[in-house]
Amino acid sequence: VALLLRHLGYAPQAARIEEAVAADLEARGEAPRSTDEIGDALAARVC
Repeated sequence: VALLLRHLGYAPQAARIEEAVAADLEARGEAPRSTDEIGDALAARVC
């Protein structure tokens, strides 16, 4: 998603998503989670 946003000229929004992913990985590491759980966690960080 961030790559598409950056391509469309939405660099600040892309950076926000990338920051959310990095923060989530740092906080949760390799803990097993479902796709829904990861998506919800990222959405909570972005919104």
